[in-house]
Amino acid sequence: MSIDPAALGSSEAARIRSEYERSLSWRVTRPLRVARGALRRRRSSVAETAMAEGAGFDSLDSWLDRLYGDRLVAIDEACARGTGPERLALFRELDDDVWALLLTRQYQRYPNIQALLPDVPAPELQEMWNGLSGVALARQSRGFYTRLRESYERHGPRPLAESSVLDFGCGWGRLTRMLARDVEPGALYGCDPTQAILGVCEELGVPATFARSEFVPARLPFDRRFELAYAFSVFTHLSERSHRACLQALHDALEPGGILIVTVRPPAFLYANELIAPAREQVRRDPELIARASYLFVPHMAIEQHPQYSGGGEIEYGETVVTLAYVREQWTQLFELLDVRVQLEDPHQLMLTLRRPV
Repeated sequence: MSIDPAALGSSEAARIRSEYERSLSWRVTRPLRVARGALRRRRSSVAETAMAEGAGFDSLDSWLDRLYGDRLVAIDEACARGTGPERLALFRELDDDVWALLLTRQYQRYPNIQALLPDVPAPELQEMWNGLSGVALARQSRGFYTRLRESYERHGPRPLAESSVLDFGCGWGRLTRMLARDVEPGALYGCDPTQAILGVCEELGVPATFARSEFVPARLPFDRRFELAYAFSVFTHLSERSHRACLQALHDALEPGGILIVTVRPPAFLYANELIAPAREQVRRDPELIARASYLFVPHMAIEQHPQYSGGGEIEYGETVVTLAYVREQWTQLFELLDVRVQLEDPHQLMLTLRRPV
């Protein structure tokens, strides 16, 4: 489906923002978000200008054309000859960075590629959801995506092209779409507790099956199991009760031997964000907390209009730091911890690779 992404982004951003801004948590966090967003946009603008001008190119189109033109022209022509989502396999041999840049749609050439790939929401919706937009967000996404594939190739029960994959907490599908070239049509799924953002995924044409999950799920909303599930920056915001429910639901939804890849906040995040200051005060009083099996969670303030309001004054969403000692003590009741990786694009997102025991 071809749509005007700018128009969609504006309307969807306004609708989702209107729902979210009713919550006190939005009003509390907004000044920090605005300040960080302005700095990120400035850095992103400088980086994109340097990429376009520093190498003597007029635009991203010229950069792609000069370095990868022959391959992209061939893919563009092949896209014109075929139909259906199976054409996404044409992109499997491309470098991850080129694939990520193509998904930004910040170029004008290759019309058949443009027609095949999903649209993107307007920058304000991207930034409201992820704090970044455009090439800067693609760079962060590509880093996680590359490590995800590497970890699954090393530990997964079967090749990625033969696996079913779940994006848990998919948002507007910024990572879901990256996996679309790797798996067969019909094998890619996404869930999120916010129905409005799932509507954005579908309207943008993200090639996956989407369904709404609960904030504290008893099970996932799909009648199948997966070989791979991943959650980027989901367990970084959950209460202990909610995270236990999510872990159990993901365990139950994975095939035996299936892989779960998530990110968590390391203790250093306590000193990088004022929203988690109460937990920082706990550590000041007891410095050994970060060496022990500790779960440090500071909820956003509760009002009835908050999307995560449970009806009893308890919010399951906020800012979370999980120590590795806690992961090793508590998570290994359900999963085997295989790997811990730092991500240079965002050092406050530790990537954990886990496996459901056979």
